[in-house]
Amino acid sequence: MAQDPFKPDFDHHDPTTRPAAQTTGSRPMVSVLMSAYNGASFLAAAIESILAQSFGDFEFVIVDDGSTDATSEIIAAWAAKDARIRVLSNERNLGIVAALNRGLDACQGRYVARMDADDIALPERLAKQTARMDADAGVVALGGALEYIDATGADVGVRRTCAVNDSPLAANPLLHPTVMIRREVLEKNHLRYEKRFRYAEDYFLWLRLSRLGRLDAIDEVVLKYRLSAGASRMKHAKGMLRATIRAKLAGIFHLGIRPTASDVLRLAAEITLLAVPAAIVRRMYLRRTFGPSARPRL
Repeated sequence: MAQDPFKPDFDHHDPTTRPAAQTTGSRPMVSVLMSAYNGASFLAAAIESILAQSFGDFEFVIVDDGSTDATSEIIAAWAAKDARIRVLSNERNLGIVAALNRGLDACQGRYVARMDADDIALPERLAKQTARMDADAGVVALGGALEYIDATGADVGVRRTCAVNDSPLAANPLLHPTVMIRREVLEKNHLRYEKRFRYAEDYFLWLRLSRLGRLDAIDEVVLKYRLSAGASRMKHAKGMLRATIRAKLAGIFHLGIRPTASDVLRLAAEITLLAVPAAIVRRMYLRRTFGPSARPRL
């Protein structure tokens, strides 16, 4: 029998000076979830930005997804200095979907905050997002604004916000590395990232969550997003486009999200773009995001 294409398919500063987690009961308020694969170049700065948060009631779940560079050693060194870090190691590289799902299975906090291994979280990120989630139980996932930095850490001068006020079918409504999720909703509804939507696994999860509560965002920068040649939008532009189209079709025909006329036109245009070479799709993304003359250093 053919597999149902929409059926869930998931598998199961010196940091020692920072405050230790002050847990609520036996569990932390927040689980910060990071997957790392051969991320040695920027990993230490990303980890340090979480350990330097003004909000201390968190655990930091890091999944080493079969790295072959110095990633494992870097993670181990930081874990030895801060007990809030919990390390999960995959013997071989399983990919980001499997790695994040393994991390989600291990998370214990009320909220799960995503973090990538090459970004920089601003010091008040967890404090601001936790306060908003605490204040509104109807919010199931909360994003924030980000600013782009290049491979050297220099500010690119471009700020991006979440599109939570648009139709969820217009575009991905949340910026994945900025998101905080209400874990109880994930567990009660058996939700995880789905590997059939690889490159748009976050988008389909937001579509599913949008049927269970409200997606929201704070209009403040919470993260410095590092541009690199290895980013999915650089290496897998066509794969991301194809996965986005499949996620939207699943949202319409499986989740019952009603598209607007604008959604239909955009979807038709995206399907047409599948015939365009990947290099052109990538250039179109860079031009739309950074302007016609922008040349961010990747």
